[in-house]
Amino acid sequence: MMLKTAFVMLSAAQMAAGFSMTGNRNLQNKNSLASIIEPQMKVSSTSLFMADTETVSIEDITAELNQHKQDFDAKVAAAESAADIDKVRVEYLGKKGPINKVMSYMRLLPNEDKPKLGAVVNQVKGELESVIATKKEEMQGADIENEMKAEAIDVTMPGLKKNVRTGRRHPLSITMEKAVDIFTALGYDTVTEAENSPEIETDYYCFEALNCPKDHPARDMQDTFYLTEDMGHLLRTHTSAVQIRQLGKRKPPLRIVAPGRVYRKDDIDATHSMIFHQIEILALDEKGKLNLGHLKGTVEHFLNKCLDLKLRGKWLEVLGCGMVDPNVLEMAGIDPNEYSGFAAGFGVERFAMVIHQINDIREFYKNDIRFLDQFPSFHDEGLTSLLNGDVGREQEEVNIKTVESAVAETEAKPEKKEKKKKQAPAPAGDIDVSKLDIRVGVITKAWLHEEADKLFCEEIDLGEEEGPRQIASGLRAHYNLEDLEGQRVLVLANLKTRKLVGFPSHGMVMCAASEDGSKVEFIEPPADAKIGERVMIEGFDGEPATENQVIKKKMLDKIFPDLSTNSEGVATYKGVVFNTSAGPCVAQKKMPNSPVG
Repeated sequence: MMLKTAFVMLSAAQMAAGFSMTGNRNLQNKNSLASIIEPQMKVSSTSLFMADTETVSIEDITAELNQHKQDFDAKVAAAESAADIDKVRVEYLGKKGPINKVMSYMRLLPNEDKPKLGAVVNQVKGELESVIATKKEEMQGADIENEMKAEAIDVTMPGLKKNVRTGRRHPLSITMEKAVDIFTALGYDTVTEAENSPEIETDYYCFEALNCPKDHPARDMQDTFYLTEDMGHLLRTHTSAVQIRQLGKRKPPLRIVAPGRVYRKDDIDATHSMIFHQIEILALDEKGKLNLGHLKGTVEHFLNKCLDLKLRGKWLEVLGCGMVDPNVLEMAGIDPNEYSGFAAGFGVERFAMVIHQINDIREFYKNDIRFLDQFPSFHDEGLTSLLNGDVGREQEEVNIKTVESAVAETEAKPEKKEKKKKQAPAPAGDIDVSKLDIRVGVITKAWLHEEADKLFCEEIDLGEEEGPRQIASGLRAHYNLEDLEGQRVLVLANLKTRKLVGFPSHGMVMCAASEDGSKVEFIEPPADAKIGERVMIEGFDGEPATENQVIKKKMLDKIFPDLSTNSEGVATYKGVVFNTSAGPCVAQKKMPNSPVG
């Protein structure tokens, strides 16, 4: 039996009166340690404090822990799921559980037993946690086994049923694979790896190394998705960048075919998309081994195989091709005096539209099951042959007679040098320089672009009611800021507003540039030309196109190649002079025979 003695604390007045009291009471020893309490009582205004003299032994605590463990084992055994196990764990091992509460008995132990309490409790905790981990693992294993049984597949059953829907091959995939197969059969290596054909490309590989230097005025008009403010990284606009990467890694002779996805800022309509696919080919060999005859034969062979066309001496414009520019080879570190070759590129969507008779390019991207159901399924193509072991028995024989005959035809015909004839003005309605709205303007204000170290920002007066236009120009490498204000210029005015590194530009300043891009000069109208008047080119008197028409019909690509200065530095279109009411427009320092853009 444990004893607790109560002492009554008396007030000073009572002590002075000689009043005293002693007392005691007995406490029954309960089976559970949790029954031990600290009695407190108050008697009127007298403060009563019960001095705690009870003690327990480590054996008593161990006995209580064993009782809790038995209860715990019973509940774990009755658990039917992992969730039930978690509930038991929280009940016994949680902060408010009986195992943690046992630590409160520390104050009741004799001093020599206090260090033992932590070890006893930790041992029991470890045993309970081990039981929980084992039981949960068993439960989870059983759950997985039940799931596997529920999802079991009888591999002896037929793999395909007539009423089971099978996947369809996309027409773009069919067309691209067919085209690539034609070129690989001719000995071309396919380049598709991400490191060799990245869709996020650098300015160098996409433009500069392809003979379009950074300061070329035409670069301002590229329909490009730039990813960085310095325009150093972009979504590639063509797969030609793969050529440059391969030329940097491989030595000629080489032949490659590079399919891939490309991106351009384009208005979406029946024939245009911002995302589409291209296939690029490049053939390079020792100088003299490849010529235009080989290019012609290769293209004819491809078209006959891909489109099943008989050209019969007539050409259908479906792709761009030509001999590789020597400057491109030099940029890639290849001597153009030792090697030459040809390249070609085409859009997969356009070919797919011809092959499958699709009249709207947007159908390719709708994921409309009704549209896709019109094309072969994976089951339709080749599965029967695969099961029968017929795959690989037949290989297509490459017919290169077309190539050989084209080469022979080219070599048999001596080249005729014809005198250049002055080209007659284009008929009304054709795409010519009259579609461009080129006007006389004057720079009234200029400042440096805050975020692009190659751009000037200008306000240019074109005599419009709305006031001066804001235009950005990449001319900081060629002009000083103080030279710009008051400078008379020609502005291409019917262009859509474009943001150049965050600055909205409402037109393009016309300049002449040297072939290597090292020199750029303004095209200047005469001093007496009226601000805002339209530049006229004799014989090309049509009305200017709308901003949307310029983009949709890619007019700049068709017109700019015919813009240049003549031997006297005068701006011309196909040899016809740019004129104003006060006379012709001339490159500022009369730069002769140079592209204008």
